[in-house]
Amino acid sequence: MKRYTVVIEQTYKYQHRMKYIAEMNSFIEEDCDCLGYAENVKYPYGWIKEYGTPPHPHLDIYVITDKEYELGDEEEVNIIGVYWRSDGDHKLVGVLTDRNISDFSELTETEKEDLHRLYMNKYEGEDWYGREKAGEVIYNFFKEYVKKDSK
Repeated sequence: MKRYTVVIEQTYKYQHRMKYIAEMNSFIEEDCDCLGYAENVKYPYGWIKEYGTPPHPHLDIYVITDKEYELGDEEEVNIIGVYWRSDGDHKLVGVLTDRNISDFSELTETEKEDLHRLYMNKYEGEDWYGREKAGEVIYNFFKEYVKKDSK
């Protein structure tokens, strides 16, 4: 299974949403509440380093772990799923590489319940999917953004 590097952008320590400022390689606190904090979901959130950096096109990811991080920390993960959003702002799901699971369906019921709290008001077609659908998201992102930029 391919490993990816996550850059941590949001942790449960911050009630408000944190925003990455690329020019300064730092984070600022925004006025709105962080979704994870509001829904009591403690998993860190960030982006896949190999596929862009905010504010430019990038891939978002939740990391299913109890481990604590600081903003900007990096961690290797395996991608096991995705929340497919109708607006195209899909949210990947990853686990630490030492965890022996390969698909969203293998998460514990508690972990799945936590994630379902993040997006309770689904629009048509939106749902949590496993590794195969996550692979489609990564492939389509690569085709749309990364491959174009390398020409």
